[in-house]
Amino acid sequence: MKLLVLFLSVFLLASACTPIMASEYLLQIFGNANMDDAVDEMDIDYLKGVIAGTNPVTNLSDANYDGKIDDQDLEQIENIIGRKQTKLVLLDSQGSVVTVKTPVESIIAVNRNAAEALRTIKAADKIIGVSDTALNDRSYFPEFLNVLNVGSGKTPDFEKIIEQKPDLVVYYGTQWKTDYETLNDTLKKADPDISVIGLDCFKPETYVEDITKLGYIVGKVEEANEFTDWYNEKMDKIAEIVKDIPQEAKPRVYEGGRSELYKTGGSGTSSHNAIVMAGGENIFGDTDGDVNVDPEALVQRDPQFIVWKISNIGGYSLENDNFSEFIEKKNEILDHSELANVSAIRSDNVYIQSADIFFGGRYFLSVIYMAKWFHPDLFKDLDPEAIHQEYLTRFQNLDYDLDKNGVFVYPPLEES
Repeated sequence: MKLLVLFLSVFLLASACTPIMASEYLLQIFGNANMDDAVDEMDIDYLKGVIAGTNPVTNLSDANYDGKIDDQDLEQIENIIGRKQTKLVLLDSQGSVVTVKTPVESIIAVNRNAAEALRTIKAADKIIGVSDTALNDRSYFPEFLNVLNVGSGKTPDFEKIIEQKPDLVVYYGTQWKTDYETLNDTLKKADPDISVIGLDCFKPETYVEDITKLGYIVGKVEEANEFTDWYNEKMDKIAEIVKDIPQEAKPRVYEGGRSELYKTGGSGTSSHNAIVMAGGENIFGDTDGDVNVDPEALVQRDPQFIVWKISNIGGYSLENDNFSEFIEKKNEILDHSELANVSAIRSDNVYIQSADIFFGGRYFLSVIYMAKWFHPDLFKDLDPEAIHQEYLTRFQNLDYDLDKNGVFVYPPLEES
């Protein structure tokens, strides 16, 4: 099975490095014998061929993960399709094999992005506890104000979690690997009936798959498919246009960090991937991971766009003409005298984004806004605010009217 994890890790790496259509991914659930994006009747047909010797064994053929390919695997696939399985074996965001006992009726979402994803697929009622990162976002997660606060999203209170006896705990998959391992080991020793999984639910390259996995885990496959179909339709339209843009026509983009202008993301980061998805060229794409930027290097690379994505600014509670914080931040960029001759400054292509449209699962809203900014002639019909509104109303069940409340970007789109 080590070869399986290695193979799928390589697949994930290739997917992250090579922009692909949002709808193209491998669903890493054991039982997905034909290695596509779903566990369905085609997997039964394929596995029958494996057992008969007419189809090659694939890395996900062993549906019940017992080391053998036989009729019990056919039964497991049938149970998954009928939502009757007693366990689901899948890979987490690290590429590790995880077994989740099902059905899942109670969840502690330490990962606040997973809490949002569960709400997306109409499973928020299963959440009995969340981290303080969700509870601090009162305007966005009003329904969680009365559930258990398990403390820090990085290092939650293990005793509180164990006392609740949840069926499932969802942590971050790749963000804090050591803490994930400690959480998993501690909870498993205290109560073997608690299943633990790490799913990121915020990375562009794995977002659709994470949502789909949660759908299978909690028995909301159709609801997950409804969202991913909607999401794929929006993002694939952008990808279809972006793939035909010559490299020399893609603007050079610099993205400032959440609190520091001179901090950015290199290759492999969600920041980099979002810029690429929007049809831009990350000027620090030749670096890896989080990067502390020398202002002189930024000037030399001469970005045509500067997008500063900032936490704790704007949001859903503000009246939609309250841009004071955003103007202040844009002026902060303009006040850097060393940047005066940068192309983005001279052409006034300087934009501020609130965390509310780039944080976690809402990163795709940032991609949509950036595509509109980078290529206005190619995306004349793209309406970021309408897509944002539909996401809030249809998938988050939130009663927000973006015509009246909410400030997320500056300059506002109609003036950009």
